[in-house]
Amino acid sequence: MKRFFTFVLLALVAMSCGKGYGELPADWYDYELMITSDADVWFDGQGGYGDIAYTIEGETSDLKLDVNCDVDWIAIVEVGGESVTYFVKENSDSERRGVITLRYGSDEERVVVMQHATIDLVYEATTISGSEYYHGENGVYNYYVVLSTEGVDDEGYLFADTEYYYFDLYSATPADGSIATIPNGTYRLSWDSLGDGSISHEYSSLTLTAGGVIEEVGYTDAEVVVSDGSIVANVTLVTGERVRVEYRGSLNIPVYSGVVTEGLSTLVEDHLFDIEDGVFVGAYVGEYYYYGCNTCQVYMFEYLDYETGEERGDQFQIDLQLPLGGTDICGTYTEGSDVGYFIPGSAVDMDGQLMQQNSWYMTAGYVDFAPLISGKVVVEKDDTDLYTFTIDAVDDLGNAIKGVFRGRGEFIEW
Repeated sequence: MKRFFTFVLLALVAMSCGKGYGELPADWYDYELMITSDADVWFDGQGGYGDIAYTIEGETSDLKLDVNCDVDWIAIVEVGGESVTYFVKENSDSERRGVITLRYGSDEERVVVMQHATIDLVYEATTISGSEYYHGENGVYNYYVVLSTEGVDDEGYLFADTEYYYFDLYSATPADGSIATIPNGTYRLSWDSLGDGSISHEYSSLTLTAGGVIEEVGYTDAEVVVSDGSIVANVTLVTGERVRVEYRGSLNIPVYSGVVTEGLSTLVEDHLFDIEDGVFVGAYVGEYYYYGCNTCQVYMFEYLDYETGEERGDQFQIDLQLPLGGTDICGTYTEGSDVGYFIPGSAVDMDGQLMQQNSWYMTAGYVDFAPLISGKVVVEKDDTDLYTFTIDAVDDLGNAIKGVFRGRGEFIEW
């Protein structure tokens, strides 16, 4: 009797899979649809063909792959052989986005296709400049890249009548040693937090030096693709012009490091201060220390007699990094080289005599002095033009240099 019921059960199963009894539900099968190519794809404005690679584990003849798209500027050309071929039409309007959906039974995978608008200009860069340093936020490293045809001179100045494309890239990949290779990957313009694969909109722009006048033209959109020995950037300028910047060559740039020599500080303990009625001079020196920045060297005196030159008490030099053309020093600065940072204190060897540079604390007559190598500087101004500098820094021996300096000053161009 048991064998009889077994035969009946097998017959019913066979009948249910045959014609006239309908198909089994999709989730009855053991299968899996997987996309093996990129899930996000970018096209230039000219468009063209693309392929989506996929695999199906546990494929059955009772199910069929279904492919569709949610926009009319993408056409599905062919499906089969573990590949979907599609065509993207030319785009002469603005950046756009479409989604191709693959369905197999109850499994569903999506590929996002994004397309730039047709470009107006191709700029072929032949030189690369910039530097890399640890950003200190979100665990990323800042690769500040400048592409042009002329580069910069031996002192770091821009040449006249030249276009410079600045890209402030951020990557989770650090430099190896004193030379940094810009990491491969795709970087996108960001107005928010700067994470892996982002471009800071604030510090990325086209800089023009025609007629000896520096002019910045911002980006409203930018994508930078870095591969071995190649950088291809598609940018939309605030003027509406769309430019593709192409560069072929070495991707090596120096790693930023101040020439900080341990032991320069003469302090043997923390120094705390609270200064009222100080005076300061802010000197704008342009890109003398770093490309793409207007450095303001702020010289602060606890007491200074302009007529006699007499100095007393504490003094500071803080090198604040402003945007090119910027003159407002108010803000919060941490140690670094880019816009929005203060350059750490260092020293250079001038024929056997060390010459201090960048950010320092000292006393009148240089009885005591110490480089500020890390920390934070906050600059504020009230309605009466009274400036407040709140300094919380550390020297190269680990001593804290902390306090508030309040005073009035003037600004000059050097």
